[in-house]
Amino acid sequence: MKIRIVAVGKISTILKEAQEHYLQKLRILEIVEVKKQRTKEDEGKKLLEKAKGYIVALDERGREMTSKEFASFLQKHPFITFIIGGADGLSEEVREKSNFLLSLSKFTLQHDIARIVLLEQIYRADQIIKGTPYHRD
Repeated sequence: MKIRIVAVGKISTILKEAQEHYLQKLRILEIVEVKKQRTKEDEGKKLLEKAKGYIVALDERGREMTSKEFASFLQKHPFITFIIGGADGLSEEVREKSNFLLSLSKFTLQHDIARIVLLEQIYRADQIIKGTPYHRD
């Protein structure tokens, strides 16, 4: 399994350590950052250029999953790209060209925070798949 996260902008300094924590634990993961553009449509084009495999866009209108459902979902896709939009959200083109829309929460999350929540859930899913006691029912 290979996972790529494509996100607009750099992660804030205060969250960088948390990101590095998960990147060290998840060798199956890479993060690609694209520069903020003038419009979310321009950002969408840049995000899609970097996406490969099965494309999942993080969107508050997407489907929510439990951690176990998410683990099962990841196992079905050998290469998956998660797209995280910038402050203005995702363009319609990104939503249309994505294979799946995923909601991390009904809350609107700052894109940096969404990245950390996603990283933790990918790590949790990895641990569920491996059968470790990290995830408790």
